[in-house]
Amino acid sequence: MGRTVVPVTFMGERATREYECLVDMGSTHVGLPAAEIDELGLRPIPDGWIKLATATGIIEQRSFASLGRVHGKGFSATVTEAPIPLVGYELLESVRLRVNPVTQSVEEVPDDEIAPPYLL
Repeated sequence: MGRTVVPVTFMGERATREYECLVDMGSTHVGLPAAEIDELGLRPIPDGWIKLATATGIIEQRSFASLGRVHGKGFSATVTEAPIPLVGYELLESVRLRVNPVTQSVEEVPDDEIAPPYLL
């Protein structure tokens, strides 16, 4: 499918910063390196340990709360530690964005379209 990146602005208690995030449609959450989470001043979610399925097995990670903007749309998201900045499908779906595999870009889902393709 190629490699899709999208600029995402994260707002923490200490800083606001824009990152080029890899769009990882196999990931649920948003990921940032631990040093970036600390520099932004993202707050840990109380009792926010979550289990994640990875290629190497199930891991438990601390989760953090973040506000931000992607494609001109505001969001709140659960952030976990990741080696590089990445965005999972949960964030894209919540702001009605999707990946176009032909153009390798993120695009808005039209208002008259039900997305993702739910089974009714």
